[in-house]
Amino acid sequence: RVVIKYCLIETPPPGCELAADIEQETGVAPVLEIGGRGQFDVIADGKLLYSKHKTGRFPESKEILDLLPE
Repeated sequence: RVVIKYCLIETPPPGCELAADIEQETGVAPVLEIGGRGQFDVIADGKLLYSKHKTGRFPESKEILDLLPE
């Protein structure tokens, strides 16, 4: 299970494109959840893979695809 938590202020939500890329590459449709202010986290199987708060930027799709478990 892949979850993308994002801040609702952004439109369109930045997680939409990433979710589509993940589904296309893995066949897994990520769950988009509204998170807190400025939040953009990618969580796979309960493990935090990426946090915008830690990096200060949004991830590229390839970065996340490389981090996803096989």
